[in-house]
Amino acid sequence: MLIGKIENWTKERNYAHPVIRRAIDFLDETDFSLLEDGKYPIWGDDMYARIMTIDAKPRAEQSAEKHERFLDIHYLLNGEETIGWQSLACGAEPVRPYEEEQDYALYGALSEESLQAMKPGMYMVLLPDDIHRPGLSETGASVIRKVVVKVDKELL
Repeated sequence: MLIGKIENWTKERNYAHPVIRRAIDFLDETDFSLLEDGKYPIWGDDMYARIMTIDAKPRAEQSAEKHERFLDIHYLLNGEETIGWQSLACGAEPVRPYEEEQDYALYGALSEESLQAMKPGMYMVLLPDDIHRPGLSETGASVIRKVVVKVDKELL
């Protein structure tokens, strides 16, 4: 997992893998106020962005997930979001096994979950072994707008 602020990206981008650079450059260079929610290709089906407006939920109401094919880069546009994170190495067992077509397994309670408060302009890069619980609200129901860039790990 890697967390950053888009305002610092130009200073930090040289430390990132070229594929991750391309994904975060897209976040840095795009005016999302001009785009509607939906799917936008960046590098065909191997890298694309999903813009979404969602209702953030309490942790007890939101499953955690893990992907095997794609990395996720979560980028918050509006609102406040908390994202839970735990390494797969901590031994969590899925409550819903991996589905290849959807590229996820779902998890319930996590024994070593850490919470990261996200503010607009922050991004989080999540690797395939990162179990994550996005879309959380620590302050009650709230609406957030965000982008999730999906990056096929075969590009790396």
